[in-house]
Amino acid sequence: MSIGFRLTTKCKNISSFQESLDAVAARNDISASHSEDYSELSLCRLGSIFFNYEPEGDEIVIAGDCQTNLLGAGFHKYATEIACELIRQSELSFEVEDDTEYYENRDFERMRSEHFYPWLKAIMKLCCERMEQGVDMSVICWDYDKYIPQGVKGTVVSPFGRINPHHFMERIESEGIETLANEFFMWNNEERDAQFYRNIALSALWEDCYFVPSARSDADEEINAFIIENLEKAVEMDDSLPFPKEDYLLLCRLAEQEPVDVSFLPDYVHEFPIGYRKGKVTYKLGNLSYVLPSHYLYFEEEDSRGYYDGVDENWHVVRTSAYSVLADEVNYLEDGESVLVEEKFFNNGKCRLYDLGSEGDGSDSEYMCQCQIITEHQFTLFTVLCEGKEEAMAFSADFIEHLIASKEDKYDKLLEQIEQWHTDDEEQKIVDAILAIPEEEWNAELIGLLARAYNNQEEYLKAIDCLLTVGEEDKDALWFYRLGYAYYYMNQLEKAQKAFERSLELDPDDDDVKEFVDLCKSGGSPYNPEMYEAEEMDALEAHINKYFGKSKNVFHEIASPDIHVDIYIIEPTCKRNYYTLITSGMGAHRMNVPQELAEYKLERAELVIYLPADWDIYDHSEKNYWPLRWLKILARLPIGEDSWLGWGHTVPNGEPFAENTRFSGVILVNPETMKKGADVCRLPNGEEVNFYQVIPLYEEEMNFKVAHNAEALLEKMDEVSPIVDIRRASVCE
Repeated sequence: MSIGFRLTTKCKNISSFQESLDAVAARNDISASHSEDYSELSLCRLGSIFFNYEPEGDEIVIAGDCQTNLLGAGFHKYATEIACELIRQSELSFEVEDDTEYYENRDFERMRSEHFYPWLKAIMKLCCERMEQGVDMSVICWDYDKYIPQGVKGTVVSPFGRINPHHFMERIESEGIETLANEFFMWNNEERDAQFYRNIALSALWEDCYFVPSARSDADEEINAFIIENLEKAVEMDDSLPFPKEDYLLLCRLAEQEPVDVSFLPDYVHEFPIGYRKGKVTYKLGNLSYVLPSHYLYFEEEDSRGYYDGVDENWHVVRTSAYSVLADEVNYLEDGESVLVEEKFFNNGKCRLYDLGSEGDGSDSEYMCQCQIITEHQFTLFTVLCEGKEEAMAFSADFIEHLIASKEDKYDKLLEQIEQWHTDDEEQKIVDAILAIPEEEWNAELIGLLARAYNNQEEYLKAIDCLLTVGEEDKDALWFYRLGYAYYYMNQLEKAQKAFERSLELDPDDDDVKEFVDLCKSGGSPYNPEMYEAEEMDALEAHINKYFGKSKNVFHEIASPDIHVDIYIIEPTCKRNYYTLITSGMGAHRMNVPQELAEYKLERAELVIYLPADWDIYDHSEKNYWPLRWLKILARLPIGEDSWLGWGHTVPNGEPFAENTRFSGVILVNPETMKKGADVCRLPNGEEVNFYQVIPLYEEEMNFKVAHNAEALLEKMDEVSPIVDIRRASVCE
């Protein structure tokens, strides 16, 4: 579900490419940084193009990547322009893959409305679903290595602020997606307008501002100045834009800077107080999580690292260090002089708090406490220094109350990645990653996630087969829910109801499961597909038998949300030594054919493809399955696009269908090798179903057709066999 573009090329000398990056950066007042393995072009706050370098023989592969959904369509446009300038500067031949196709067509409005707005809506919808499944707080587009904001139940944390996703979706319905996109994306419009400068300042307020005087540190001075400068630039450009007046005036006081007059500006109203660093935040160190006041600054010295608040009175310093431990257990460190104050056990860990005493005399002197923490394969040491014993003891006691440790798991990182893939709607990556793990290492959690991915791909039989491998002791409410979900969308309502009812027994408060149970009881099928009438189906089958041959096998569709598409398999014969595959069901839907073509009765269609006799028609690996997959894709394309398919139409895939072929698109023509009349089936009511043969094409053939027309391409393909040959020569080399 992520949006961005990728750049790929090869070169002999990486230093010359880095010089090109530096030249582009200098011209555009942006920064470039380099290492042996990668370079980064920093285009704006949170927006960069990363280039990784991988040796390949005597050359170096340069792979650039730019994720743009974080910032918006305006950033995508700007980053694309920078990439084009870099391509010209470097004089290298880049391959560019743009998820939005903006690189090819430069249609900004289309990119924004067809990619960024749907992405935003889908992300919020997914967050709502997670909340309904019991997740207290979600995080999107967030760097976990930085810190984790304080939890607020029912909210989503992002670099653009804290959001209640349910309220967000309600506002989309009432105000429209564009209004919300203008608030969410930093760079939603084409240019750096007032909204851009205000939103980039708001993001910095939320994520990086400590809300302390600029005099404390260079970091505070820099972030306060950045926010003030961008907010004032926004006012200068558009004084009608809602403005965070209270926070702006606070920062001006902290920076000891005279504010501009903002009294007449409309207030920027947000559901939550702006600024994650106004409360406490959570940091991670290995498998340990700990909580500190969010305004503390991180420091690294030669012999220690930690956090400090930088105040003159009632100051605090927290030094930390951690060590990996190979043994299952490690003892606490005891020097005989430290006083044990408290020993505490918490989930997956334990700790001891020691009183190390004062460095001097009197109540205001430096006082020290020490916290020793033991977690799985890790020993962590915190030393707390405060002004006075009372404060040191109170601070340390509160500190150990909020310790959390995670239990190490071989696949912890994979599980985190799986959730990100799930968020980004990249279910196939989940399937591939889990299938790469030896089955003997699968546990119930991995099996459940694999089944979820199969369900989301509408591979319901695979999901069921997967779930049934789980032992009885691991069949929890979620297991029965996923099983019921698969059965429900296979339209096996009785089995689905039993699974959902068992899930409800284990988790009586799940409203989603209750709704599924009610649907099953009422016979509420998940689908109501368009289908041929009985006499229409008889006429269609008679036509197929007469002109194409009798089918001894049919690939029946399990789940049919819109139309029911079966594929008739006509086996090779001595006379026709090839497979004939024909769809049955596409023509139940009447396509949206242009009015000027209404007289030709083109509204209904079915598809045909011919495959060699040695094709493994029953193998579901992609190298053999792609023709069947594309028959189904094409059959549904007119529904999804509210359009039509007919003779001479081409449909691109954007990449090769499978690893064993360069075919990456198709063209529709009248069925070849068949006697006259095969291309049209007349139905009892006078309507017609047109049969089109699917011919796979190479990318250059697709480009030739677009540049000329279908007739010109088919003339060049006159000698090409109508039977698919994945090794045939291109007619447009």
